[in-house]
Amino acid sequence: MAPQTLSFWFEFASPYSMISALRLFRALTKQTSTFNTATLQGIPSCQIPDLSEVDVVYMPILLGPIFKASGQQMLPNVQVPLKGKYMFHDVERTLNLLGCSGFPRSRPATWPPNTVLPARMAWLLAQGPEYIHAVDAESNLRPSTASEKQQKSVLKVVAEFVWRVYEAEFIANENIGDPDVMARLWDKFVVQGFKQDGNVQMPNGGRAVALANLEVVKSGLKGATQEAIANGLFGAPMFTTDDGDMYWGNDRLLDAFAHCKIQERINQPLGFCAQNRQPNL
Repeated sequence: MAPQTLSFWFEFASPYSMISALRLFRALTKQTSTFNTATLQGIPSCQIPDLSEVDVVYMPILLGPIFKASGQQMLPNVQVPLKGKYMFHDVERTLNLLGCSGFPRSRPATWPPNTVLPARMAWLLAQGPEYIHAVDAESNLRPSTASEKQQKSVLKVVAEFVWRVYEAEFIANENIGDPDVMARLWDKFVVQGFKQDGNVQMPNGGRAVALANLEVVKSGLKGATQEAIANGLFGAPMFTTDDGDMYWGNDRLLDAFAHCKIQERINQPLGFCAQNRQPNL
């Protein structure tokens, strides 16, 4: 039986998406936490998912249009000051359990950054090397298929790049909207990543920044965000399943994986996303 697909919808301004990105990166690269692994098994928000029966598709989005479409104010988690303060505290302690220190204890003055450029570059990367080379050559711009996006060698590079962008933003306090910062991250984790895993040649960071500003890539990210709106997404991280269901939040990541593995036993006519596409139901 073919593995089920789980789509990971994330926004680089979302601290909770950062935790999910780290957990998926650890799962794909088989890294472990420096913290007691047995202890983490009792903490759902920290456990590393089992990818043996599930393929992950990375779906970068922009939350601004999603908040607007769902009738929310911008940055809903910080509209209540205590809620915003708690969010940064909660993310810090969860990352500490995962062996990642340095997350800011309070909201940085520079947060949220402009995430358009990193989101475009992540979307482009998630399409896979063949698509990137086609964009670079201005040739066949056929969108990548799900199977191409799910190739393990591609996923490992995507997972590390996404995590490293979060790390640069929240741990190193770098401006991920800066083309020079993003070009450096691309060179280190994409160019070198593909070179080490199969010796695949990729455009350098400066060229990747330029590609991210092409209309075809802009349209790709816009399309992903519009797809998220059509599916009823209202925040990040979100996880959607093959049968049209949805799970919201880093703490529901394991539930989403479990859904993929037992969905034939879930007695529901339509998942949340499918219902949203048929609003009269």
